[in-house]
Amino acid sequence: MSSLLLLYLHLLQVSLLLTLSVGQRLPDNPCPFLFQYVQSGFNSFHGEVTIQLQQGLNHVEVSFTQRDDDRPNAVGSLLPYPDSDTVQSSSRPGKFRLSLSPNGSGLLPKLTGVKLNNATFCKADDYPSPSSFANRFFVIFYDVGGAQTKSPPWFNSVRGDTSFVENKNTGEHLSGERVPQYQSAWLEPAPPFVSSSSTGVQVITPLPPRDSSDVMHKALDKPFVSWVDGPVVSREISWPASTSTQTTTTVAAITPAPPVISTASRFNQRTSFFSCGEEGSTTPFIQRGRAFPRGQYPWLAAIFHKEHFALAFKCGGSLISATMVITAGHCVYKMKEDRVVVSIGRYDLDNYHEDGEQGRDVVRILTHPDYSSLPQTQPDADLALVTLDRPIIFNDIIRPICLWEKATESEVTTEIGTVAGWGRDEMGNSLTRFPRVVEANIANETECARKWKVPRVMERIMCAGNLDGSGPCLGDSGGGLMMKRNNRWLLRGIVSQGERSSIGHCNLNQYVLYCDLSKHDAWIRENLN
Repeated sequence: MSSLLLLYLHLLQVSLLLTLSVGQRLPDNPCPFLFQYVQSGFNSFHGEVTIQLQQGLNHVEVSFTQRDDDRPNAVGSLLPYPDSDTVQSSSRPGKFRLSLSPNGSGLLPKLTGVKLNNATFCKADDYPSPSSFANRFFVIFYDVGGAQTKSPPWFNSVRGDTSFVENKNTGEHLSGERVPQYQSAWLEPAPPFVSSSSTGVQVITPLPPRDSSDVMHKALDKPFVSWVDGPVVSREISWPASTSTQTTTTVAAITPAPPVISTASRFNQRTSFFSCGEEGSTTPFIQRGRAFPRGQYPWLAAIFHKEHFALAFKCGGSLISATMVITAGHCVYKMKEDRVVVSIGRYDLDNYHEDGEQGRDVVRILTHPDYSSLPQTQPDADLALVTLDRPIIFNDIIRPICLWEKATESEVTTEIGTVAGWGRDEMGNSLTRFPRVVEANIANETECARKWKVPRVMERIMCAGNLDGSGPCLGDSGGGLMMKRNNRWLLRGIVSQGERSSIGHCNLNQYVLYCDLSKHDAWIRENLN
């Protein structure tokens, strides 16, 4: 009997020690009524959000901060628990879980906020610098009555790029993700990025099956990177019409959109005769930027990654021929061609049925041979050429931008460049629904090096910025720095890297770094298909 008692006491002691060790891993919880840490194994932890959903679309978002940990996977994807069907069909508050990984000292990421449909339910401060942060969200359609035939696609998003490390000299790649409100309708005669048996892609925008009524899940993931000091801690200073038919099943079947040719015809399509660099004639971000009419910058491209059965918006790009888009190297680095989708003519990131948009699969990704993803590498070769599977049909809202001409002096005489994109705005939105445009003053190498506190800026880098809070931010990476010559727009640079402020926002009182395309003219033209 005494031996059994001793064994019981020993097990009790071990249990208390385990409980204590787990307790030491847990940070303060500012939202105990909405969030709890769950141990699902000896050393496996999850965060669980419990929140009452509203009728219709629900955008559930959580944010975390962490000390001494730059791993983008320290905070996993936010997903319905135990599964989406259970959450959708229950009248009880919905549960969502994500995996959490402790840092080297055993501390789990700290919750700093919970939002539902942009309404803040609780909030806490980030850890002081140096630290990192991450945002995760999931968009789900909820109907208490169970009328799921009206359910739009799901979206699951991981702000992978949202793992940032605080450091005065740290920058991030300006990548991003967007969760659209509607199901993907880029499908043309043949779906540009899915086969008939495909069910979708991660953050994520599930691709609609060609002949299926399966629910499509859209999720958006974004990973961030940086240099000088960070894809996060010592981060490189990087910046680095269709119809829906309802079925009697539980989900809505999506009818593929009409062929691009028929949709584009209303935009005066042209395939053989066009001029690059001309603004579109159809007129019906970027922080402190102004919205511009659709078609004003008709070469603007949106680059998506296929992740976890959905599409995640990652970067911008520029159309330079009927079958080629140029973007930042870090936007597609080590990505397989079948995991990338490009959308041209896109204006509204929330509308995948957008009239006139042309989506394309990718058959080739060519990253510049000098590109380096190392954190301390300046982005002097941060560019890539993306070849599309089918030619784009040019029209009033879609046409290419002109490459920088050799006859044009490589030295910058124009003092101002223009950047357009869907990046974070001054209101703190991770991405803007519609693209915005801002002008940026070109800085000389000496001034740029002084502001970045580096001995020198490499010759294939350009600096530009207004130092007033306006300029490219997260989500604008890969977009072009444009300059207008003789009434035509020329592509001079690629948005590459920027610095993050002490409060986790883009530091636009600092210059943004661009890859100077005038120094890569020979390589681009050699590989232009």
